[in-house]
Amino acid sequence: MSLTFTDIKKTSIEKINLLENEGFENFVNSSKVNKNFISKVEGFSIKQRFYIGHIYATMVADQADILSFIIKGKYRRQGFGTILFGKFISTLKSKGVKEFFLEVSDKNIGAQKFYNGFGFIKIGSRVNYYKTNSGKQNAYLLKLQT
Repeated sequence: MSLTFTDIKKTSIEKINLLENEGFENFVNSSKVNKNFISKVEGFSIKQRFYIGHIYATMVADQADILSFIIKGKYRRQGFGTILFGKFISTLKSKGVKEFFLEVSDKNIGAQKFYNGFGFIKIGSRVNYYKTNSGKQNAYLLKLQT
């Protein structure tokens, strides 16, 4: 079955918010996105019959700050995230992006390994960056230089 990529600006806001709520359910104060916000970012959603996930970032000059990358739980570890992330990085590089930044929880070892596999390196830390149902979590700031 083939995969479909859709510009995040043409993706249903309801689907984006549902997946963000599902994926970040342990995080407090995760805000909902709206059409105005999405109109200012670059990104894609991915589906195969059903909605699988999305990624989006803000861009300034030759830098991109990845704000959200999430794959629906039942589709994880099947290669969809790698395909979506790779397409996203490649597309933004073709638009002139040379540096990518993102934050990841210091407790999310799987995500850290995933990003390291794309060449991201740790350049800093953010203490108590995430507020969760079980307390606060630190984040690592990662960077990819292309």
